Amino acid sequence: MSTDKNKSGSWMKGALYLSLGALAAKGLSALYKVPYQNLTGDLGYYVYQQVYPLYGLAFVLGTYGFPVAISGMLTEWKNNAEYLKSGADIFNRMLTLLLCMFLFNGIIGGAFIFFAEEIAVFMGDSSLAGPVRWLGLPFFIIPFLALGRGLYQGEGNMAPAAWSQIGEQITRVIVILIVAFWAMQWGDPYLAGISAGAGALAGTIAGTVLLLFSGWKKRRRTAFFSEIKKFTLPDSWAKDVKKLVISGLFVSVSAMSLVAMQLLDSFTVFRLLISSGAGAEEAAAFKGIYDRGWPLVQLGALVTTAFSYAIVPMLTKAYLDNDRAEVQLLTGQAVKVCLVFGGAAGMGLIVIMGSLNTMLFTNQAGTGTLQVLSVSVLFAALFMTSAALFYSTGKAWYSVLLLLLGLLIKLAGNMATVPVYGIAGAAASTAAAFFIISAVSVILLIREGLLSTFPNKFWVKWGLSLAVMGVFVLLYRLVIDRVTDLQNAGRAVESFTALSSSAAGGLLFLTIIWYVKIFERHEWEALPKISKFLPYK
Repeated sequence: MSTDKNKSGSWMKGALYLSLGALAAKGLSALYKVPYQNLTGDLGYYVYQQVYPLYGLAFVLGTYGFPVAISGMLTEWKNNAEYLKSGADIFNRMLTLLLCMFLFNGIIGGAFIFFAEEIAVFMGDSSLAGPVRWLGLPFFIIPFLALGRGLYQGEGNMAPAAWSQIGEQITRVIVILIVAFWAMQWGDPYLAGISAGAGALAGTIAGTVLLLFSGWKKRRRTAFFSEIKKFTLPDSWAKDVKKLVISGLFVSVSAMSLVAMQLLDSFTVFRLLISSGAGAEEAAAFKGIYDRGWPLVQLGALVTTAFSYAIVPMLTKAYLDNDRAEVQLLTGQAVKVCLVFGGAAGMGLIVIMGSLNTMLFTNQAGTGTLQVLSVSVLFAALFMTSAALFYSTGKAWYSVLLLLLGLLIKLAGNMATVPVYGIAGAAASTAAAFFIISAVSVILLIREGLLSTFPNKFWVKWGLSLAVMGVFVLLYRLVIDRVTDLQNAGRAVESFTALSSSAAGGLLFLTIIWYVKIFERHEWEALPKISKFLPYK
């Protein structure tokens, strides 16, 4: 019994390491774009945001989806002798997966290198060829990073994978900012765009080296090269590769959604602005202003889903145990947390955006557009949470289909609105796409018996809490405006206004939801830290 407890405790500790590593990595990934924009301006930020989503989708699949799929397959093989009777041993099967991932990534990386000019022209800006070409290089390292993380996670040793994630992101951010700073000394924002590929390459190498260092002492005496010489293609290779791709894709849908929307913008917004009469430099600057909102949406959705994702392991167990009541309880808790805190994050961004825009990006250009895009925080977080819930209950294909639907809505919305309303139309299309797919996600959760509808009193409390917080922050900003003239205030005053109003609004919101008991006791006490400061009454 004690041995089982030790194993369980070790696994939970490892899962915590991995979750914290992922949270830190994603946080860094969102935050570094602010100093990047400050270094390169809206034109330089446009260049970066045009090309990076090309790498982002494959990066999510290769460093998140594939490792989770590999760890699951490894665990299954070790626990099922029948699996190993069908062909070769685990080493051969893992090496086969590595070769397939290398082929898959190599084709994509090679396409970026050799067809960079064509891709740049398709985006509407031939000057993007250099940054696109650099993005091809890290694809050749990703397979080793994916396999290493998958092996460690499959062994229940999460710490090396977590440190690899953090080391990779820290290295990537440092290199990106250094290259951008160097390029801007020459006054060339397009040259600064190669920082996306250079940083990604340095990050993947650093992450891989950290994994190798973690396992070197343990594995250096193994006859690695002699085993490679004995390699034979296992009979189950096609089945293994199919499972890797499908499982990796299903796992990655949640994390892919924001990047996929940005990628669609890369191929449409600039071209549509040009076709509507804007000059090339003007269109690029407008696109850069619009892209200011993405790190805010990403960070808001990340913080919101961090609460609800914690429920996923328990939900998976309850579903496998066929405990329908527990499944509905946990799903309801995850969705409620997402609604409450996602709504607060979206409302907060909307009401402080004027000051926040100046604080982060030096001026208030595009504030209205960024406020529209901020609506996406709630619905993006709700879709991402739903995708995780679908995956936990064996219905991940719902998420894939819904993401494809969202991209079609986004494409149609961009085509219809950007020529007329400019970047505000692109922001509205994003919000509309996420709203529709998140609403359908909730309907499907209810239809599948995974979620019970919330009582009317919850919606009244929810709407009241958001409204009171929003009005309070607006009045707070109005008072400061009367004292300081915010329209002409400097960046320091705007920063104080943004930080103080967000802190005051956040504390007020927590107090309101605590007072009106928007959560049940077990839900409130499950929230980390909050219940200690505000005990359920």
